[in-house]
Amino acid sequence: MNPNLSSPLARIGVVQNPFSTLNRKRYGVQHAAKSDQGIYVEQAEKTSDIGRILQQFHDLKVNIIVIDGGDGTVREVLSQCPNVFGSTMPLFCILPSGKTNVCAHDTGTARYKRDAFNRLLALRKTGIGQEHLRRRFVLRVEWEDDFHPPVHGMLIGFGGFREATNLAQSHVHSKGLNHNAAVAMTIVSFFYNAIFGRDDQGLRAGENMSIGFDGKREINHPRFGAILTTLQSFLIGVWPFWGDASRAITWLDVDAPPPRLLAAALAVFRKRPKPWMEAAGYRSGSANNLLIKTHKPFIIDGETFEPGPGGRLRITSDLQVDFIAP
Repeated sequence: MNPNLSSPLARIGVVQNPFSTLNRKRYGVQHAAKSDQGIYVEQAEKTSDIGRILQQFHDLKVNIIVIDGGDGTVREVLSQCPNVFGSTMPLFCILPSGKTNVCAHDTGTARYKRDAFNRLLALRKTGIGQEHLRRRFVLRVEWEDDFHPPVHGMLIGFGGFREATNLAQSHVHSKGLNHNAAVAMTIVSFFYNAIFGRDDQGLRAGENMSIGFDGKREINHPRFGAILTTLQSFLIGVWPFWGDASRAITWLDVDAPPPRLLAAALAVFRKRPKPWMEAAGYRSGSANNLLIKTHKPFIIDGETFEPGPGGRLRITSDLQVDFIAP
């Protein structure tokens, strides 16, 4: 698609999750769209609505899809867009309406909150150029036994990451904390529980997983956790990755039980990994595809998924999309 989209060309379709945190309180997008015939707003009250909405936008020749929701809404739109738009994907813009909005933070709209939509409309009048776009790879998760249809997302986590996500949803968001405050509280609570727990039980015991990177032999052993992403930044400056970053998927892989966990966590948060960490089971790098076998649930963009009876997952990065940062 030509990235230099001016007002007569750019039609905007808004997929709005009415149950996202901010959308429960106000509907500013509908108000802004009333006087513009090139904007179409559709509410997705359930996941099954999204495919129909995207097909409608395709038929209307929509150029820009605005995702008005949290990370889960982003995941569902990205998962279904390839089936509707094929290889000619639209541009995307994320309105940070959820609890955490990791994708909106990375793609440049979280800082503007609800004003991001008005900024997009202003930018459409002057033209959207390459300098306003952030291209990202998208993860594709396939269940080898077809237990679940393929899912496209931006952030996947196993083991400890799943437990941290569950902690955020059950104990942090319920206190009214969202965004940066929620991330900070979750990190502190999670590592407190992990560091002061016993090695032979709980978080530090980990769970058996096998991971193979880029066709290499799969290695099975207990893991404290693993994280995969195609994003380039997280909230509050946390970036728990280091080493080679030349491939599409950045990963972190930590053995269980994790030795010297406090020292390792502090080194990572300071972005100064120590030489001893790799031999101790703290590894990070990048890959283009991974094979993972697990029998425990895992997280894709904030939601829990089951691995299915076979537990074999193929994770690739065969799709790139452009996000508008107005």
